[in-house]
Amino acid sequence: MKAIHKFGIGALALASLASSCTRDFENINKNPEITDNISPEQLFTASQKAMVDRDFDWFYEHYQYLMRYTQFTVSYPDGNTSGMFANPRVNDFYSSFYTKIGGNLSAIQQIVDAKTGADKTYYSQVRAIATVNKVYSAFRVMDVNGSIPYTEAFQARVGEGSFLPAYDSQEKLFGIFDAELKEAITALTTPGQYIPIGSVELFYNGDAAKWAKAANVLRLKIAMRLSKRNPDKLKAIAAEVMASPAGLFAGNADEWKFVSSTNFARGGNWNAQGNPTRGGKTLVDFMYDNADPRLSLFYKKNGFTEAVFNRLKAGGAFPASAVYNPRQYVGMPESPDDKNNPAYSRLFGVKRYNIVEGGKNVTVEVDTLSTFQNRIFDLGSDGNLDGRYTQPMITYAEMCFMLSELSLKSIITGDAADWYNKGVAASVNAYSTIATLAPAIEFVPATPEAITAYLAKPGVAFTGTNAEKLEKIGIQQYINSFKTPWEAWGYYKLLGYPKVGGILNRKEFIASGVKQEVPRRWPLPISNQNIDNYNKAVAEMKASGEYGNAVEDITGRVWWDKK
Repeated sequence: MKAIHKFGIGALALASLASSCTRDFENINKNPEITDNISPEQLFTASQKAMVDRDFDWFYEHYQYLMRYTQFTVSYPDGNTSGMFANPRVNDFYSSFYTKIGGNLSAIQQIVDAKTGADKTYYSQVRAIATVNKVYSAFRVMDVNGSIPYTEAFQARVGEGSFLPAYDSQEKLFGIFDAELKEAITALTTPGQYIPIGSVELFYNGDAAKWAKAANVLRLKIAMRLSKRNPDKLKAIAAEVMASPAGLFAGNADEWKFVSSTNFARGGNWNAQGNPTRGGKTLVDFMYDNADPRLSLFYKKNGFTEAVFNRLKAGGAFPASAVYNPRQYVGMPESPDDKNNPAYSRLFGVKRYNIVEGGKNVTVEVDTLSTFQNRIFDLGSDGNLDGRYTQPMITYAEMCFMLSELSLKSIITGDAADWYNKGVAASVNAYSTIATLAPAIEFVPATPEAITAYLAKPGVAFTGTNAEKLEKIGIQQYINSFKTPWEAWGYYKLLGYPKVGGILNRKEFIASGVKQEVPRRWPLPISNQNIDNYNKAVAEMKASGEYGNAVEDITGRVWWDKK
């Protein structure tokens, strides 16, 4: 087990998570912070910090599972194994939502609700910002777990609810989230309200206009999950979002993200230099073949430089006729059985060359594979330099790809190609900024010329049938989610891209000759003290026919993820 980051969740909390993430609603609902004289803005920093200071998520969930499921990375040196499809150690965000995030945000809502007259109006936008953060966090939880306690989860602290809260179904939660966001947007776009938050609010410094845009885009993002279950509702929400006075993100400067100081995300569980960090061959090849400007922003060159080649050639490792191949971006095969494929055997493990140098026998080791750009995940890696960590929440590029998809399907009026091209450019520029702030190692900053050339590549250009265009949107939405692998997983489940045999040809996972299904949900953490409500929720989810026969069956599907 890795060392715990100083702001991470301790071993005791994680042990509690393993047995019962929501067993202690009585303690969750004890809120000594709610007093007559506390200001609601004082509760923002801790809850928002908990939303982004996610070292356990990164090490135990994203590096080990999601980045491998999505084929961004592959375990090294042995390659992926069937073990990555077993019941994983996940759900820390679920635990944090109830113990660190949702409680404080609910407290803000409750403090404001208890006020009257001008005082209540004075803080209405503060409450709205808390609501947007709470909905975002709850959505991330229910998106992968299905039914969760929400409407009753934090009410007992003010004497209005039960210590044994009911679970809200995912279908019900979609309506609840949308109604709460609409109410928040109304408050955020009503002039004359007071925003006393400032720097204690980590994302927008209390800027109501930017929070209104973020809430509007979040409405759309959540509604997109309804495309298989309730397309009419998606269409209605999309129309409201496009007509909303809140507006949408106008560029990367508007997007919802966290940019740290220099003393953040360093070492411990942030460490991205362990086993699962070699680039996936399929994505690395696709990016290399299409001259994707993000290639050096995502992955590092391997160690096989021309100088190393010349040294090995002079030492007798290669024949005199050998010619250097300048390609230094090489990914690792994704399927567990690829290790036994003779065509790929040379890609597993560090290469060792025995040469004669200065009259002596010398062994030279060379890593011929590309790792991902460690410093955009862990500022303590690659020299522990000064730098700033960026965590996207909802990006402008993500919004553009959603609007491109909706325009292509004629759900909204818009130019699908224009939104697509804007999305690609925004994604490239955003990652260039992330790499610059870190700073990443030997990356090439994006240029307009490189973006234009990339958009002209046949595998990227917005051409072909509508099905091909939709696939290209899905591929770019996936690539853009490199720094948010939970979103890449979500969009893979929603859109089905990248797909096997597609433009970006996803590789099947085969272990011992058996196809391994990509997991589609996390187990709902058991709540022992609230077991009756828990069992009722699980039974309701099983009744859908797609959830699976057991909570631990992570190839089953939550409600929105309809076949």
